[in-house]
Amino acid sequence: MAAGARVDLSDAIRAALTETGALGATVRQLASQLDDRPGHVEAVLAELHDQGRVLRMGRGLWMLRDYERLAERPDFVDPEEFVERFEHESGVRLGRYTGPITFRSNERLPVHRWWPYVQGFSADFVRGILDTHAVDQGTVLDPFAGSGTTLVEARRAGWRAWGTELLAPAVLAARVKTDFELDPASLARAGDRMLRRAARRTSSGALPFLRETRRQFSPRALAELLCLRDALPVGDRPVDRALRLAFGRVLIPASRLHRSPCLGYGRRTDSAAPSPTERFRAAVAEMGDDLRTLGSSRPGWGPRARVAARDARDGRWPADSVDLAITSPPYVNGMDYVMNYKVDLAWLGYVRSYRELAQLRAAEVACDNLPRAETARYLDPAIAPDPWLPEILERIRDNVRRKGTYRRDDMHGIVHRYFADLVPVLRGVRAALGPGGRFVLVVGDSLIAGAYIPGDLLLARVATRQGFSIESVEVARSRRSGQRRSFALRETVVTLRRT
Repeated sequence: MAAGARVDLSDAIRAALTETGALGATVRQLASQLDDRPGHVEAVLAELHDQGRVLRMGRGLWMLRDYERLAERPDFVDPEEFVERFEHESGVRLGRYTGPITFRSNERLPVHRWWPYVQGFSADFVRGILDTHAVDQGTVLDPFAGSGTTLVEARRAGWRAWGTELLAPAVLAARVKTDFELDPASLARAGDRMLRRAARRTSSGALPFLRETRRQFSPRALAELLCLRDALPVGDRPVDRALRLAFGRVLIPASRLHRSPCLGYGRRTDSAAPSPTERFRAAVAEMGDDLRTLGSSRPGWGPRARVAARDARDGRWPADSVDLAITSPPYVNGMDYVMNYKVDLAWLGYVRSYRELAQLRAAEVACDNLPRAETARYLDPAIAPDPWLPEILERIRDNVRRKGTYRRDDMHGIVHRYFADLVPVLRGVRAALGPGGRFVLVVGDSLIAGAYIPGDLLLARVATRQGFSIESVEVARSRRSGQRRSFALRETVVTLRRT
């Protein structure tokens, strides 16, 4: 690029970033707005960065140094302002939860480690909530059961455990992990038979439909995984389900992928790493060891858990049948669970095409990969389920317009639908709880298109319109925005009480 053209582009970039202000813009957005090549824009941005004129924030977001702080934007409503409004209007002050909260502490715990679920919460957290609200032979419900952390701990503590979950691999995990009666010796024999079948195979079936399968695995790992998959039992006995879970567990560790928390590439192929077969054998052995350990506490177990493969918005739980509900719903604009677990879904045969993946995503609580047709009813902020939401949704819409280009121009519709999706969940749980029953939720806030969304406080407010009172709101830990690593978010424990 000629020197004069570079100066002109530099001036144009600074003018564009002045317009977007603290919202910032990506290289692709700037290139589209300025009708130039992304490579040219990126090179000039690098020069401006070296000169100290621009900053790179979060996921490739660029802005002028003068706009580093969101709080300096006159239209930005920061977290503290929402907290003050919430405390004034609800009469509930934010407290502090000091116990463990994230799934990471589960990774070495018996049973919980059978299928790592990075979006889950701590088993110790669940046990603490159960101890706090102890009910003799009570019933606990988790409407977003995930891989079954709540259900495992509830059953171990003597409660009746019910859960619903939409994601099929997680349903499998929850069912296997709560089947404490599974015989370790029978599991070991079935695992050995499966490995012998896999070793005898001279050819394998078709690859999963995912286009990037060959990129995701080394040739050696792919060949072994196909043989293991084709040797899996086809029945639905407890031992058959356990072997499918063990196979699902090895998929990501045997790949070039990582899931922390989002699925992506990054793992190098290591010739010294355990093979898929070795990983599978170790997973089955570990399950057997955990089952033997678990057996010593058998007199204290609750009844067999009930895990329904169903949307939490259509819970259909019996009225007045639940003493306590514990869950962590998806966060607003958070994880695309279908994308994050597409490898498990495809290899275990739960979905067989991209069309089926899209259909499953459309059935999720709203995230930013939702099909556009699913937001059409939610583009009008005026019909939002809480009085705070219209101003927030308008701010998101205005910010997207100011940026000129954004990954979606219906982001406000996605956020609107997210809270609308939670309404039937709250209504259903409220109906299932007995009088005075409590609903404990772990939930976080968000930053979207430069607009702050107090997801925890909004959920608590929406719940009051569905027959709950707010018992407590306790901040458990700090998080960082993926959009702006310097912007602090939080994760909160919200306790609701059926009125």
